[in-house]
Amino acid sequence: MVFAKEDVDYSLYLVTDSGMLPEGTTLCSQIEAGLQNGVTLVQIREKETDTKLFIEEALEVKKLCTKYNVPLIINDRIDVAMAIKADGVHVGQDDMPIPMVRNLVGPDMIIGWSVGKVSEVEQLAKWGPQLVDYIGIGTLFPTQTKKNAKKIPMGPQGAIEVLNALESNNATWCKTVGIGGLHPDNIQRVLYQCTSTNGKRSLDGISLVSDIMASTDAAGSTKILRALIDDGKFKFGNDLKIGSYITPDVQAIHSVLEQVSHNRPLIQHITNKVHQNFGANVTLALGSSPIMSEIESEVGELSRIPNATLLLNTGSIAPVEMVRAAIHAYNEAQRPIVFDPVGYSATTTRKSLNDSLLSYGQFTCIKGNSGEILGLSGLNNGNMKGVDADTSHNDSNLLAKATRIVAFRFKTIAVCTGEVDYICDGTFGGEFLVSQGTQGASVDSLTVYTVQNGNIPIMGDITASGCSLGSTIASLVGGLSPEGSVFDAIVSAILLYKSAGKNASLVCEGSGSFHVKLIDNLYQLFHENEPSKWSATLQKV
Repeated sequence: MVFAKEDVDYSLYLVTDSGMLPEGTTLCSQIEAGLQNGVTLVQIREKETDTKLFIEEALEVKKLCTKYNVPLIINDRIDVAMAIKADGVHVGQDDMPIPMVRNLVGPDMIIGWSVGKVSEVEQLAKWGPQLVDYIGIGTLFPTQTKKNAKKIPMGPQGAIEVLNALESNNATWCKTVGIGGLHPDNIQRVLYQCTSTNGKRSLDGISLVSDIMASTDAAGSTKILRALIDDGKFKFGNDLKIGSYITPDVQAIHSVLEQVSHNRPLIQHITNKVHQNFGANVTLALGSSPIMSEIESEVGELSRIPNATLLLNTGSIAPVEMVRAAIHAYNEAQRPIVFDPVGYSATTTRKSLNDSLLSYGQFTCIKGNSGEILGLSGLNNGNMKGVDADTSHNDSNLLAKATRIVAFRFKTIAVCTGEVDYICDGTFGGEFLVSQGTQGASVDSLTVYTVQNGNIPIMGDITASGCSLGSTIASLVGGLSPEGSVFDAIVSAILLYKSAGKNASLVCEGSGSFHVKLIDNLYQLFHENEPSKWSATLQKV
């Protein structure tokens, strides 16, 4: 064993597959191109190769790894690993039991184990630090490299559960690698989102196959991957400022509204049918341009329009593939997405749908009622009456904690709506650090703000009042100029909406006229742009 286990760099872990080599390349030529440009660990995974050929290939790869001072891991084949004196072996849940593997290979060889459940983490913790050195956490996303895959993709949230289990079981020695369906379009998001709740642990690296093995330019592909890992910054809003923890003042709010008036953002609504007309009128009242598009073929063009923003509301869902295409397009264009997971915990179907979408992309803001935010946080199932929140058992401390958890877990600005609205910024400026988590900043360290304006019961007597707060947030976030503050925009939107709601409630004659008066007051407050006169108040918890 040449490598001290504590010094192994897991950041860019290449797994081989000779079945996907481009014409004119070899297993060794692809591996060497990777090693020359930033691969830090190599695993030979050749399921269909005969033992003799496997050993011959492994010996050649070992020479390359030795040349570049990178450890070599053998997948499954403990006999081959021992025969060629590899640096380590990786086994799955259905392979030889870990204690037997360690007994065969001795104390110095690296042992990796595929893990996808908290119970498996609990088992490795019971074994102690002598057995498993690292785990491959996954499968994160669907992948074509494993035939007959048995695991349902867990997404970043599943990986976070495993990281939390490592922390709660004090398995501090065990390194982690994300595996399954990782490509340049999701690697940074995974590294950014996958942090333990206590902020002490994040993934130590990512493992992939096709982006190097199947590449016609393996050297160039590896350089791209290396740069993504080393960049340490995940961008999901162009140059917009995220991670601002300064309480917005009147001047900051005034500036937000000025920017929106000047930039007149396009707000693409993928929303429930009840909300469409009302949401469009709210958007227009706020100096923005609504488009109610559920056409998959045009999301790419729409996302590239200056100041375009996506409001995604799952009250009545468009075709799932269309929604995924929209999320991908706006993430790729680095434009904001405001996500409203309607009725998150109301039914199994809604929870499954929303979880799937949450694992698929990055969201600038996640807005929900108390039932939805409680459900997302995992503190309880979220008390729901259909898609409405049951607020009879909610308390302020619980709601503040749930908002913190959602903000931290999804690295977003979370908004929990109700008589009191809770806001928490968990974006950390888009920064991530491989192996270092959030440098100790935890869920409990996040600041929560409240927006209050007294009880406005008539808000609950009209359709789409909560949905249209989403339109308001999307309009103000979408209208920001470069370097505009996303947090300022979201706070401004909630203060504006609650102030307009209170004003409308005082002059309306019933729920019908309240609809009209709410839009009128949004229009007036936005265009007057005198936030010092607004009635809603902001307070730090």
